[in-house]
Amino acid sequence: MQHIDLNRLNIFKVVVLTGSFSKAALQLKIPKSRVSRQISSLEAELKVPLIYRTTRSFQLTDAGRELYQKALPHLTELQDALSFLGDTRSDLQGLVRMTVPEDIGVELMGQICAEFTQLYPRIKLDMIIDNRYVDLVKEGVDIALRIGKTKDSTLTAKRIGTTRLSLYAAPALTQKFSKLRDPHDLQALPFLSFFGSSTQTLKLKGPKGPVTLKLEPIFASNNFFTLKRMALMGHGFTLLPGYLAKREQTEGSLVNLLRDYRGDENPIQLVFPSQKNMPPRIRTVIDFMASRLQDKIED
Repeated sequence: MQHIDLNRLNIFKVVVLTGSFSKAALQLKIPKSRVSRQISSLEAELKVPLIYRTTRSFQLTDAGRELYQKALPHLTELQDALSFLGDTRSDLQGLVRMTVPEDIGVELMGQICAEFTQLYPRIKLDMIIDNRYVDLVKEGVDIALRIGKTKDSTLTAKRIGTTRLSLYAAPALTQKFSKLRDPHDLQALPFLSFFGSSTQTLKLKGPKGPVTLKLEPIFASNNFFTLKRMALMGHGFTLLPGYLAKREQTEGSLVNLLRDYRGDENPIQLVFPSQKNMPPRIRTVIDFMASRLQDKIED
């Protein structure tokens, strides 16, 4: 197939949307005769008729209908992409403030931010690592990474994945308890709790439905890194998000107990204040962070 003029495709799209050559000419601010010539040239390029013309109206041919339904949506996506690439380099500079929870911030954001600053040295990132709920508008923060559903209707959310808590322990601990085929067998192992030191009701989802366990923690902490360190030293099993145990699983220093049983699934989202004209530097950070984090957070 010969080279296709994207401008002619756009004219064809406007003709179909407006329903006439005259209205398309008015919308495009070009003479009607030019609209007609451009459609004829497009038909010559594609070597098929696209429109049956009459003095008062037109009708799409089968080829014209297929072009409009299957190819034109991609033209809109391409136009959006080219518009983004057309942003001047001077737009891709300035400060972007972002907040992320401690576990993701400490475990993942160092490498991701290093990649970003290398690609976009004129965008200055202010990365706030904090488990506190940050009021983005009041505190002048552009983007937040949050786990769970967003309740604030003034914020736009971009979902980038999900996470669930899974059961982890050091291999040495599991070797002491060879019988570990059922969630109830966990009651024989020392439990390291994130939720407090009192008796825990642990709810897991498995292939045969939900399972509820009553466990007595031997240790509790509200910090996943502390719990992971205790588990690595063989003091007990604990619940961790998968992205916090990926490296240790690969190295063999932690094993995933009862892989088919996990906690509730929670969405991970980038949220930001809704705005009609988002600055290109903020949009660049959102798209970059979404693509990099997506690969790292999924279990």
